[in-house]
Formats: sequence, C-alpha cells, structure tokens
Amino acid sequence: MQTLHLDLKLIAENYVELRYFIDNPNEYQKRSLSLSEIADLIQLAERDYYVSFFPEDYTVTGRRLYDWLDGSDRWLQPLLDKYRREGIVLAVGTRLIASLHHLPWEVLHDGVSFLVQRIPAVVPVRWVPC
Repeated sequence: MQTLHLDLKLIAENYVELRYFIDNPNEYQKRSLSLSEIADLIQLAERDYYVSFFPEDYTVTGRRLYDWLDGSDRWLQPLLDKYRREGIVLAVGTRLIASLHHLPWEVLHDGVSFLVQRIPAVVPVRWVPC
C-alpha cells in the first residue's frame, strides 16, 4: 500500500500551498489552493465537528473537498488511479492551519463513490509533518 502525502501550509491569509509526494518529501509537486472556495465548509466543520449530525450531506461535502484538492487540472485522480490496485493511504497534513484540522477528510468523494468505499480503499488519515 502506497502513501500519498498531502502537506497543506498557509502561505497567505486566504491561500495554502499543497505539497504532495509519494516516497520522498524532497521530491514534491506543489499547487496553491484558495481557502475562500471552502470557507463555508471550514465554518461548518469548526462548529459541528463534535456533534453527531453534520448539516450538509456527506456526499456533497466530500465532493467539494475532493474538487478543491483536485483543482481544475485534475491532478489527484490520475495519481489515485496509478495506485488503485495496491491501495493508498492519503496522509493529510494541515501544518498548523487550525481551520483545516476539523474538515471531514474521511468523506472525500470523487463523484462516483467515497474514496474509502473503493476496493482496495483509499484511506484518508491525519498526518503531522515533521
């Protein structure tokens, strides 16, 4: 099983830099993501993280998070497809960005299914980069 690391780091008030890599943290690709695109999800997650009912449908939330990560150039899906047979851990590091800690990464949805429903599954975990 491969591990795809997604390291999110705040670079401006409303932007994060996403660095992603498989094996070597020094051999990463990067992209810039706008936090304003998911500002309402961040507010919902911060308010409702510890309650049993998230006010938005998990499919909608998961799809929005997935689309935000994947971006308009759709870099994520081909990478997930590359390791589909062996399975993949999606290690999400939010590097001291409190507003992203409570996002429900577990419900990432590619428009067809939740990533955790795949066989073998794509397993999202929270990761603390060193």
